[in-house]
Amino acid sequence: MSRFLHGSTTPALPWRLPRMAVLAAWGLLCLLTGGWIFPAQTPTSLLELYDLSSDAGDPEELPRALEEISGLATTPDGRLFAHNDERAIVYEIDPESGALIKAFSVGTMGLPGDFEGIAVAGERFFLVTSAGQIVEFREGAAGSRVGYRIHSLGLGSRCEMEGLAFDEAEGALLMPCKTPRARDLEGHLVVFSVSVNTMRPDPVPRIFLPLENLAAWGLGDGFHPSAIEVHPRTGSLILVAAREEALVELSHHGEILATKELKRKEHPQPEGVAFLLDGSLVLADEGQGERGTITRYPQNKPEGGGNR
Repeated sequence: MSRFLHGSTTPALPWRLPRMAVLAAWGLLCLLTGGWIFPAQTPTSLLELYDLSSDAGDPEELPRALEEISGLATTPDGRLFAHNDERAIVYEIDPESGALIKAFSVGTMGLPGDFEGIAVAGERFFLVTSAGQIVEFREGAAGSRVGYRIHSLGLGSRCEMEGLAFDEAEGALLMPCKTPRARDLEGHLVVFSVSVNTMRPDPVPRIFLPLENLAAWGLGDGFHPSAIEVHPRTGSLILVAAREEALVELSHHGEILATKELKRKEHPQPEGVAFLLDGSLVLADEGQGERGTITRYPQNKPEGGGNR
């Protein structure tokens, strides 16, 4: 189901229940359940559960091969995968130590390209190029090379892409537009949607948000995504912008829920974002001549206990 989102509205009900009927129904429900019922108190924002301040995270250096790390993704069983931006070589890494667990190549010696994001949908792995091509493959054993299929989406003339995520609820891959090349996309935060069943892009972007809406949240009039992830439980979209040193959280329907600033000292060039099974948020940074890093931020419990 595609959407063209500037925000959200709630449609008016075609009818209204009389006030006394509503109160009577509520009273009957209370009698049947033995007490008053109140909705669970949950944070309005997923990012509220993470302290991203200095010294709050747990940074770990990555192998030299990932100096130019360009994307992160987790599998359904919680394993963490990464890639760099020049060849289609995929690395499984230990999220606690940053150590290499295994690596395999997509094609012989790793298909060359400008790879800007990775996503996992069940047993299917995907890499996206800046030109909007998607490379599909399956996980390989350590040291192996796997076959692949290239899906040309025809979006390269409209946008320079950066970032890739799988939205399980929609059965779609999400691709943020880093730099618009089409005039009708200028001045907007744009995220395209590609069905994993057809591998064709929806004709209308999943997210089409005026940048002036982000300016109201203190981000100025620019936002160039470098990574995206969908939270597996809430469906919130987390977008990272290395240039603007910021994160933006959008609801599943495209409303802005929160923004957070990143410090250049801790995150010189964030290029990947993922969630672990324990709720931790992981950010990956290119090394800029040094080793790349991943930084783990534990999820804090909201007031009142429990997780979202």
